[in-house]
Amino acid sequence: MSSLSDTSPADMAKPVFRHLAKREWRERGRLDRLMERIHTMNVVPDLLPDLHPSIDLSLAFGPDEVEPGVFVDPILTVQPPRIRVNAFHGDERYYTLVMVDLDVPDPARQSFRQCLHWLIPNIVISSKSSSLVHLPATQEGYNYLPPHPQIGTPYHRYCLLLLENPNPHLAIDLRSMLETKRIAFSLRDFIKAWSFRPEAGGGAFFWRSVWSPAVTDIYRDILRVPEPRYGRPPKEDRYEDVKRTRRYI
Repeated sequence: MSSLSDTSPADMAKPVFRHLAKREWRERGRLDRLMERIHTMNVVPDLLPDLHPSIDLSLAFGPDEVEPGVFVDPILTVQPPRIRVNAFHGDERYYTLVMVDLDVPDPARQSFRQCLHWLIPNIVISSKSSSLVHLPATQEGYNYLPPHPQIGTPYHRYCLLLLENPNPHLAIDLRSMLETKRIAFSLRDFIKAWSFRPEAGGGAFFWRSVWSPAVTDIYRDILRVPEPRYGRPPKEDRYEDVKRTRRYI
């Protein structure tokens, strides 16, 4: 795994370097690897009908960058990730960060629903800015909620998008949606209501997590609600020891 850096080896203010960086991102496998895992693990179409990333987005929990789609223990994601972006446009544009859990159980419908984990509007990004994203202080979004995959559920897919604002040169005001409950969030409805166009570009990343003992601590210390449990505990096999012995000598 490679370490994130706050500096870029190339002068991205120059069009020729932006072109070379974009070509390297597309031709050397980073974009292909991301999209292969997005489709293999059904992020598309479960999250959105289509995605076409136009900026190179990567995350680090702790000192090291993680690969898209890998399993990350919830103990490592209690704190927000560091976000690195390599943009290939010279002008400053506004982006909105959205992070959702795709796999929250919905027992009433015997299905799954989404949970909003993070929302920050109006992040200014360009090829000239630092690759390590500095998030603005804002009261218009939702603070980071640590992933907490419930015990007894399959793995959860945590998806982080950088959506280019509908008008990329104008900030948007999301205060009217702050009454929306995190567990009632729908990314498709959000995108439709605010006229985002993820199929036209932006950044995308995801990782997977399963329950670990750290989740119990998150429910107790951060969420401060009783920890739910799903599924049935494995049934004790009274004949397990017998089955392990050799029947014939």
